[in-house]
Amino acid sequence: MALGKQLVSKIFQDDLKSSNVKHVKGIFTHQRDYAIICRFYYHYKLCDLRYEVVMTKLSEEFYLGETTIAQILMRESNMLEGLKTENADKKHLNTLLPHYSWD
Repeated sequence: MALGKQLVSKIFQDDLKSSNVKHVKGIFTHQRDYAIICRFYYHYKLCDLRYEVVMTKLSEEFYLGETTIAQILMRESNMLEGLKTENADKKHLNTLLPHYSWD
């Protein structure tokens, strides 16, 4: 039985339906990495913050270590170069990821 299922079943007094869909590890990795790249561009280029400050902010925002974020930046450098080439502004970033605050 899944962890917590008994507790939830007791609280809501009806059985939870099981699905046969297995979790796929890393299914949202690309979207997360894209958001990290956009947020890095925003903080570093548009807000003109130092690299160390940006890495700290991203670490707190995405609950990842700074080393992991640096690896993502290196791996997805094409995305970052694309944003720079497009000369993306806050309005453009808001179009790409409207659920983030770009102010």
